[in-house]
Amino acid sequence: MIVFEISNKTVKAVWGKSILPLKDIRIAGAVSRSIGSDNPDEVHAIISSIVDEKMYKKYKPLILSIPRDQAILRNLSFPTKDESELENIVELHLTQEVPYSREEIIYDYNVLDKTPAGFTNVLLSIVHRRTLVKHFSVFEKLNLFPDNVLLSTFGLLRFFQKAIPQNTGSEIIACLDVDEDFTDFFMFKGDQIFFSKSITIPASKLREYDRLPKFSGELKQAMIVAQSGRRTGPSKIYISGVGRRNLELEKCVQSVFQMPPETIDSLEAIGSLKGIKNIREITSKVSLSSILGIALNPLSSRFRFTLPEAKMRRYARDMARNLFVTGGVVLYLIVVALLCFIGKSYNHQAYLDRLKLEIRTTERVNQGSQEALRKIKVLRKHLGYSNSFLFFYYEISQIIPQNITVSRIIFNKGKEFSIIGQGTDMGEIFKFVRMLNEAGTFGTAELRYSRKASKAGKEFNEFNIVCHIG
Repeated sequence: MIVFEISNKTVKAVWGKSILPLKDIRIAGAVSRSIGSDNPDEVHAIISSIVDEKMYKKYKPLILSIPRDQAILRNLSFPTKDESELENIVELHLTQEVPYSREEIIYDYNVLDKTPAGFTNVLLSIVHRRTLVKHFSVFEKLNLFPDNVLLSTFGLLRFFQKAIPQNTGSEIIACLDVDEDFTDFFMFKGDQIFFSKSITIPASKLREYDRLPKFSGELKQAMIVAQSGRRTGPSKIYISGVGRRNLELEKCVQSVFQMPPETIDSLEAIGSLKGIKNIREITSKVSLSSILGIALNPLSSRFRFTLPEAKMRRYARDMARNLFVTGGVVLYLIVVALLCFIGKSYNHQAYLDRLKLEIRTTERVNQGSQEALRKIKVLRKHLGYSNSFLFFYYEISQIIPQNITVSRIIFNKGKEFSIIGQGTDMGEIFKFVRMLNEAGTFGTAELRYSRKASKAGKEFNEFNIVCHIG
């Protein structure tokens, strides 16, 4: 696998092979290059100097890591336990968490737990589409397409899980990864990240004594948010990332957590790193922890960001390449078949002429029958009761829940119709949408909008559901 991470100042990459029986990796190379400006051509030149098509074929898949400071993470709780309802609720709630429209963002979420009270706690991750387009365009210029895009915090989870194998999974672990631009503070238990915060203080500033109080304050504030609703705090604290041990930073962390932290050296956690040239120089400037962790599980589906248009472009590229490879064989077969056909055609020309004459005669004889058949098909199409308004009105009356009131149905024959009405709560409305989809009669049903209203002192939810039947 080849793992890239493009931050605001640096391009980082590691590549190597997986050792499946040991669930380990053999790192063959690592590199870190500074970015001098925001010019995409500079990033393109850096990546092209690191990877080419030959290297990709040897170490694929190609994975892109999104730095934590380029993503937004939110801890949210929703009043449902149903997976399909949860997906709809998250979709409706997205734009309340970021100042962007739905079309401008790519998101994923991870279910943390489900409470006895009927709530589901999730960790929502959001990335601006422009960020992904910017990264993908650099690779596409090299005719390379990332096979997966993951959040760097997921990589840190995998890295710390490997570095602290004595973790039983029942303890809450707090971790800090100090990188060149920021520090990623997150907490996890078992295989679940339940909190993450990016602290935007560069690693170089953490060696300045007067900057540590600010770092300590942000860390305390993050701890308060992370422990909201939880009775127990972390049992252990670990630090990884840039440079050698920072005793002042460790004292600062100890004062916040009231326990001494343990510093993890990435070269000790991933033994194969020791053979990489200039690895100490690289790890003294940037943290490789996140991309090393992603290399341990490069094709994960958790905290994955998929860019649909890039996926389609890759599909088109692969199809064109396959056609080019097999084109010679197909062309050869076509030429052979054509030669055989031409050779036989001379012997069967008389038979072919007689056959054409029979076809023309049959067409003239059956012309009246074909016209009658065409008229029957047209008449049958217009007599179809299943496309009528009354048919859909009757079918809706058979499945409508007790707490849903339909006040109006707007019907556009052959394409779609809208159901306008009222429901006691959003759960009943989502249930109604699901029943419409499961009925198989109304095509694809979607909730166009819903809003709260009140009348005579009673509150209810107005809704508009559109069924695409065309």
